[in-house]
Amino acid sequence: MKKRAFLILFFILIIVFSGALFWKKHQENVEKEAFLKEEAPRIEQFLKYNYNNINKLSFTHVKVSPMGIPYIEGFINNDENLFFSATIYYEHFENSISIPEDVSNWRKNEINKTVSEIQQEENKTP
Repeated sequence: MKKRAFLILFFILIIVFSGALFWKKHQENVEKEAFLKEEAPRIEQFLKYNYNNINKLSFTHVKVSPMGIPYIEGFINNDENLFFSATIYYEHFENSISIPEDVSNWRKNEINKTVSEIQQEENKTP
């Protein structure tokens, strides 16, 4: 009798623990999707404003570095060789991005403008 009660309790604990793990994983995915939805337009605005030949961005991963810094990875123009990684150091993405040398050659100006500077400039223009 004790053995049966122990087995039932053991299986209940396994089910509860598994459910908690699945719920935590689901919440992480929801948070990543919300983060990507908020930051993707800023990354796209930065790249299209500062570089030529940017037609489409494909976002592949939202990750957090071991130091706790979030970053978003993806491809430019659906070309896997044009891989980028945008790091978000503060509240929102501003200008910290790693891109291939091919894309760096597409730069429009000598110095890239941050997303905040781009938005201020666009708000001033009627």
